[in-house]
Order: sequence, then C-alpha cells, then structure tokens
Amino acid sequence: MDPDPAARAAPAARTDSAAPPVVLLILAKEQWIAKALPGDRFTVVQIHTATLARELARDLRPDVIILESDLPDMSGLEACRLLRADLDVGHCVPILMVGRDKPTPEERVTALRAGVWEFLKSPEDAKELPLALEAHIRAKRSIDAALLESALDPAGVLHGRAVLARRARELGGLMARKHSGLACVVLAADAASADAMLGSRVVRALRISDVVGALSATGIAVLAPGTDQQGAAGLARRLVAALSGASAGGAKLVPGTTLRVGYDAVANLKYSPIDPVDLLVRADAAVQAGVPEPGSPWIRRFEATVTVRPSGPTSLRAASGPPGEGSAERTASA
Repeated sequence: MDPDPAARAAPAARTDSAAPPVVLLILAKEQWIAKALPGDRFTVVQIHTATLARELARDLRPDVIILESDLPDMSGLEACRLLRADLDVGHCVPILMVGRDKPTPEERVTALRAGVWEFLKSPEDAKELPLALEAHIRAKRSIDAALLESALDPAGVLHGRAVLARRARELGGLMARKHSGLACVVLAADAASADAMLGSRVVRALRISDVVGALSATGIAVLAPGTDQQGAAGLARRLVAALSGASAGGAKLVPGTTLRVGYDAVANLKYSPIDPVDLLVRADAAVQAGVPEPGSPWIRRFEATVTVRPSGPTSLRAASGPPGEGSAERTASA
C-alpha cells in the first residue's frame, strides 16, 4: 500500500549513521508538528491512519513516532499498543502523543503503560520540539547500542530484530510454496539466571535451517521451518532439557521457575496464510498467557483467546543458517 499523498517519502533503509533520523507522523489534525521539524535535521513521513503506520514501519524503521490521541481508524492508545506489539517497532522506538486536551493523571498512567514516552501539548511546544526529539533519538540509539552488547550474546551469534523479522517472512514464503509449516518457540529466562553463553547453547541445540534471535536481554525466539504444533511442542521440550541445569555462570535454569516457554505454529502456510512475524508475537504472548502443556506446564501454546501483548522489550537478535530446500519436517518426536 502506498503512503498518503501528504507523506514525504523516506528511504526504505538507512545504512549511513549520519543520515537524518526518520520521524513518522501519524496525524490527521495537528499539522503544526510537521512544520516545526526542519528538513535538514529530520526525514519526515506523515500519514493519517495507524493501520498504514504499522505497514510503513516495517520499511521506514523510524527513529521516533508522533501520533494523535484520536485517529480516524482508532484511538492513539490502541495505535500505540499495536505498534509496541509489532517487532519492527518494539519498545525501543520513542512514541510521543499529541492532543488538544491535557491528559488527566489517570489517562497519563494508562498511556505510559501502553508505551507512550511523552505528551506534546500544543503549538506552544513547536520551538522546543526538534531539541526534544533529538534527545529521545539519542536515548533510543543508546538503547540500541546497549542491546548490541547484550550479555546474552557477546559472541554475536544472533541476528538483530529487523533481520529476524525479514528471515521470518522469507521462511514463510518458502514454506507456503512448499505447502509446509512454520513454528515459533520463545524461551524466557530469569534475568539472574541468564548467562553469557545462553544464546550459543540454544543455537547448538537447533538444526541449521532454524533461525534464532533475542526478544530481550533474557528472551530468545526460535523459528523452525517445516514444523507443526506437535513438532513445536517437541522442540520446546528439547530446548528446555538442553538449557536446564547449571549455566556457565553457575546459576540454574529451572523449568517453571527461571525458564518458561511459549510457542505457536501453522501446519500449512499455503492454506492458512499469516504474516510470519505474527507467529513471533503470538509465541511471545503465550509465554505469559498461553495454554499449559499437559505434564509440562512451563511450556505454553498460543490460543486465539490470548491477548497479544509483548512480554518485554523486543530487540531481536537471531543466528541461523539458510532455510534450504532440504529442511526436514519436525514432528512430535523431534
């Protein structure tokens, strides 16, 4: 889908760190914001609906998002929750909200819980807006740099979030053509028990065709091609067995206490099309609110009734080999 005619085009990807930061404006009324952002300091893309924003975020990779409290297709809070649940945005991109009325204390708390970083009041903020955005962008990039140095993956065996999302869609396209399945398993370790080799330990337990990445400093996601629900449950049990016990740092990962797992899978992507990135989001949600597996309650599968909300900061880092045409189907015996 093309952006609204009012949108100012931005590059699909930025490889130059000195390039102007991308600001995504989701505005129907507050036109003063775009006018307050100098074109030599920011690349501004303006659209009018949250639905389009979620689609564009995958290509734009915005450094900051500003949205109105009331949009044509949904409320600003609903839009913020949708964007936070999207792995292409996650929790590290600053989201600022603007509205005509000053929020009440209760509204402010609700918005902060939804992922809003700050409120913009009115055109009287226009002069300070560029400086405020630059401060938020510096904070975001500091978080990005810290995640790159995460203790979970000092060896760099895991991809970044954007790469993981891209690989998910690549695997989804391949599995759809082969009338095959795709599964996602998310492992959530207690912060005090995670060690520097956790990512490497997961990678060693997987096939070369599997893709693995970090959802947070202690959360890992695995994409398994050619895998259905039963195979995903089997993979989860095998990973729990591989990670249980003493870690390199001496702490223990105990299933149900310091290690929990969620999963989701589609048996045939040709007949049950889904954005593969949504499998990641749903498996992450299952960690907290999924249906427990009989005999292994620390392993939970996603059900449609589960409220899809990310369990923590979603900065993904995945390591895997190419999907390959010869990736074997994983069944319940995996």
